[in-house]
Amino acid sequence: MTQYKRNYELKNAAKDKLEGKYTGAILILVLSSLISNVVTLFIDSIGSATLNTIYRMSGPGAAYAAITVIFNVLLILAGIICAVMDVGVTLYFLNLACNLPLSFSNLFYGFRTDSKKSLAVAAAIVLCRTACLLPFQYLAQTLLRTRDLKWLLYAGITFGTGLFIYVTVALGITLSYYLMLDFPQYSAKETLVLCWRTMRGQRRRLFFLELSFLPLMLLCILSFGIGFLWLEPYMQMTYTCFFLDLMNPQSKK
Repeated sequence: MTQYKRNYELKNAAKDKLEGKYTGAILILVLSSLISNVVTLFIDSIGSATLNTIYRMSGPGAAYAAITVIFNVLLILAGIICAVMDVGVTLYFLNLACNLPLSFSNLFYGFRTDSKKSLAVAAAIVLCRTACLLPFQYLAQTLLRTRDLKWLLYAGITFGTGLFIYVTVALGITLSYYLMLDFPQYSAKETLVLCWRTMRGQRRRLFFLELSFLPLMLLCILSFGIGFLWLEPYMQMTYTCFFLDLMNPQSKK
């Protein structure tokens, strides 16, 4: 009979593995976030300027709608490309947890090694989030534009429904990057299927593990976000310990 570690054991293990090594863990997460935010801000800035120009020239017509769609697609594509860095972040924390050599170049591992598979897995995760939350975003924008409160109800329903679907699906594929690194011989589709099967019976455990970080998140918000510099590595390492425990559970007689 297998025995998995409890949440507090996983979190304690994460603390032990990060002891004296927070600096590198913080830096690689900050670098990843910085690159993603710069790319998104760049596209947003160009998109806003272009849309404002078109709006002044022709109003909210077909050209305005077409350009809006184009820039939204560009943002999604940029999100997928930037998500490939999560493969490198995952590798860094796996190496850290297993006492293997560390390098900031790990951040770009997904672009250097089997980039097509990394892009495919990243696309599945990003598109899942986008598809689930896009209806809410559209209705929220409609609410802000029309000021008609009937859209508030629709937005609330789509948000609740989309969030439920997203959480359910995300919990099933969230460890795909780990499995992709652990089983490099598998294709992107096989990796996602393997992750979904591996997480059967484990989604609830992972969900409650994620919920256990909420009090710390609130404290980080009260610290004007500074606390997230330490919380993010702690959470990432805890998820890494969860994966390692899932792959190698203890035997209980």
